[in-house]
Amino acid sequence: MINELKNVPELRFSNFCDEWVNYKLGEIVDIRGRIGFRGYTKSDIINKEDGGVLTFSPTNIIYNKLKNTVHDTYITKEKYEESPEIMVKTGDILFVKTGSTLGKSTLVANLNEEATVNPQIVVMRAKVFFHQKFTSTYLTLNKILRQVAQTRIGGAIPTLTESEIKKFQVSFPVYEEQQKIGSFFSKLDQQIELEEQKLEKLEEQKKGYMQKIFTQELKFKNSQLENIKWSYKTLEELNSFFTDGNYGESYPKSEDMSDKNDGVAFLRGSNLKKGRITLEDANYISKKKHSELTTGHLFLDDIVIAVRGSLGAVGYVNENMVGNNINSQLAIIRTSNSLLYGKYLLYYLMSNQGKKELLSRVTGTALKQLPIKQIKQIKVPVPKLHEQHKIANFLSELDNLIDNQTEKIELLKERKKGFLQKMFV
Repeated sequence: MINELKNVPELRFSNFCDEWVNYKLGEIVDIRGRIGFRGYTKSDIINKEDGGVLTFSPTNIIYNKLKNTVHDTYITKEKYEESPEIMVKTGDILFVKTGSTLGKSTLVANLNEEATVNPQIVVMRAKVFFHQKFTSTYLTLNKILRQVAQTRIGGAIPTLTESEIKKFQVSFPVYEEQQKIGSFFSKLDQQIELEEQKLEKLEEQKKGYMQKIFTQELKFKNSQLENIKWSYKTLEELNSFFTDGNYGESYPKSEDMSDKNDGVAFLRGSNLKKGRITLEDANYISKKKHSELTTGHLFLDDIVIAVRGSLGAVGYVNENMVGNNINSQLAIIRTSNSLLYGKYLLYYLMSNQGKKELLSRVTGTALKQLPIKQIKQIKVPVPKLHEQHKIANFLSELDNLIDNQTEKIELLKERKKGFLQKMFV
């Protein structure tokens, strides 16, 4: 019973049995923010190629990792040297103190260029006898995020003061145990990163294949078809059927909405992701209302397309999605099976060529949309039907590999989450 009250984690490495010690975060790290910053002038910002110094912002912290983006800001060496207190070094921890991603943080590993931070970030540097990786991992715990939520100030732009950050309550073991735990999570993070790199390669490979297939640079071996150029026809010429989710006066009202157990999914643009239809955060309508809105019922091999909002997003109706319905943001393309295979059309619309053709049909300025009359005019390359199936099956196999890799990463992340809960106080 006494042991249950000790300040110790559920899971530990052998040879460690001492209680963890409570500290304030300011006792663990030096916290450095930009002093007297008044913003960058136009002359302070230059190109990287001209000797610019990278300035990290919250957008560089993605899932507790530090990544460069296309929107990175670079400042002059003179401006950089004005604030030596926030020059970023390998081993530092960047912590977001202002903005919508308040509380995000990451360890800076293997920094190979000079860098600083913008005013939304503070630089934390672990003091002697406190391990960098252990400290950075600790800062991602729910215990810290709860303290962020409790002490933040401001409304539209939430903020933490450096004095409040220093007061955050933390519990640390002896340095040797910190080192063991830090090393353990470093290896786990490296494994996750390696698997994520494999996923990126698979996705790039799929993109490359689609580019080459739909330009006929890459063809399936068939002596009779190798030299045949595909013809282009509009979806209307290919006898496709079109309908959308504009149900007029019958459009569902609040009393027609239901839940997952008793209703039918009422899909919107956010339910279309990477060619798939997901029911994550889906809305549901009553079965009675669904039976009235027959034009929006989904059939196998249908293509669902966003005509408002996330314009051009597409999703394929497989066996699991048959029978659901669509809202006013979406439309359905139902191909003639004797002329055009739905899944082949899906991959074409996801390719660079297909996206360009599709988005060229967008109308409107303030309120952009993709009218059905424009969708009908989308031109599609039309190989023989059996070749369409070959192409779709080939790309589907790549999707299966991508799904398996994604699942592997999610399992690793869940594993990490479990260890975080059990190995920290």
